[in-house]
Amino acid sequence: MRTSRFSHVGVVVASTIVIWTGSGLASPPSRAGTDTDTLVGRWTDRTPPTGQSLGPKGAEDCATIYDPIRDRLIVYGGKDDADQNGSETWALDPAERVWAHLKTSGPRPPASEDHTAVYDPLGDRLILYGGENGLATNKLWSLDLKTLVWCDLTNPEVPRRESHTAVYDSRGRRMVVFGGFDRTAVDLHDIWSMDLDPGSPTFEKWQNLTVAEGRPPGRIDHSAVYDVNKNRMVFHGGWTKARKAFFGDTWAFYFADAVGGKGRWAKLDTAPSAPPARRHGVAVHEPDRNLYVLFGGQGRAGFLNDTWAFDLAKDVWIEVAPHETKPAPRIDHQAAYATRTHSILVYGGDGGVPHKKLHDVWELAFQSPSESEFPHASVVIGR
Repeated sequence: MRTSRFSHVGVVVASTIVIWTGSGLASPPSRAGTDTDTLVGRWTDRTPPTGQSLGPKGAEDCATIYDPIRDRLIVYGGKDDADQNGSETWALDPAERVWAHLKTSGPRPPASEDHTAVYDPLGDRLILYGGENGLATNKLWSLDLKTLVWCDLTNPEVPRRESHTAVYDSRGRRMVVFGGFDRTAVDLHDIWSMDLDPGSPTFEKWQNLTVAEGRPPGRIDHSAVYDVNKNRMVFHGGWTKARKAFFGDTWAFYFADAVGGKGRWAKLDTAPSAPPARRHGVAVHEPDRNLYVLFGGQGRAGFLNDTWAFDLAKDVWIEVAPHETKPAPRIDHQAAYATRTHSILVYGGDGGVPHKKLHDVWELAFQSPSESEFPHASVVIGR
């Protein structure tokens, strides 16, 4: 890292991070909500106290969503401390720091890992898709978050998939799936969507949105978010299973504005600053500042616990500087954005050492410099 007066300016005090970027050393903007070059982040350990309550057995490769109506983090499945896949559903009350085992009704999805979940705001449901317990599956289930009843939606139209990403497209009212692998091919590059609009004639039907022209290399273990302002899915990094290599690129798939139209790919030029290449990173869309927030994963040097924010308005990566208190390095963890507290919740993962499962919960909150107690920067950092 080289020192520069003209790249990034920041100060680290206690467990609070202050960073801002610009062309000089002028005073930072007064509100981060209007300029996302300015970030203040604070990590807080929200793990329930030992002995206060039981928690999920699954910690690695599970799936999570945030339930905004009931202010809870929902966790399904994943691998336990003995590397066995589970099928339990748990909920964390982040304010009270208490786990509750959800007693669901009727048949439930089979045990698995490497599946994905999205929150369906139109149906107040958790949509669970794919994963494996030996071989990639096309399982598709919904959980009614009010009645806690599971419904099996699996059908032959659904592609088999694991180690993929899934995002909720709020404009198109659909779940969008990219990448991963199935039982016949690795490093897939296709895009599929599931219609979640109850008023649509294609409700709960699948559509292939794949565009071959200008596409990125296929991959697994990447991270992705949906950018509503630009109507696109943005993803970063991943792994090529065929060539055993990391990716460090950032791409966007722009959805068609018209029904029946064709989307398009674009590789985003994120120079001069971008996260190190990685797989198993976790990403969350932070809507207040329109950021793609990336945490952890595995890079060429090992497990990571760095935090990056991609400004979706400017298409620029900003590194959130390290500070005294933050989660341990990890892979196969999960995260969700909590609307009540306007913060990001991170759960579990694998810390290595070897196969050390993590059952902790961390919260990352951003605020503006004017809300912090440190009005002036005193340390210059750059890349």
